Amino acid sequence: MPSPTLKFFAPAWPHLRAFDAWAAPLVKHAVADHLCYHCSSHEEYERLRAMFEPDSRFMHQAWISGRRIAVIRFNLPLGTALGFIRVLELSDQKPDGSQTSRFDHVEIYPRTGGIEELALIVAGIGTELKLSAKAHHTTYDARLADGFRVRLEPEALLTKIAREEMT
Repeated sequence: MPSPTLKFFAPAWPHLRAFDAWAAPLVKHAVADHLCYHCSSHEEYERLRAMFEPDSRFMHQAWISGRRIAVIRFNLPLGTALGFIRVLELSDQKPDGSQTSRFDHVEIYPRTGGIEELALIVAGIGTELKLSAKAHHTTYDARLADGFRVRLEPEALLTKIAREEMT
């Protein structure tokens, strides 16, 4: 019988296969960092966070933009064209209640150079990018099938957490 963690990730695979097809030209330029799941309720967030607690190597929770975000380094990595994803960003319901349960995006960062250089490379493969300025940071976002997004970040999420929140 599959573990609850494996069952949780099963709906992500179609998104990750679409991501792999899209990302194939970027293998030399980008690294897959993490997958983000949005929860539709506080109860779902609590249930999923509790499910991952015994089966994770690292868990960090912070309040960002009025809601809890858990960053979980899980034990079974997900293979992609841009490397293994070992981190889940689990987002609690937004204060306005607008969020639905779904895998929302995968984040990538440049192997070398900066995010602007990676954005130019991504645009060069014919992908339209949207510059998305948020209260806590700015990203470049690309839409894949079914509203699933690829988000470009300057560095790995765990690197950012270690630098900004753990010191």
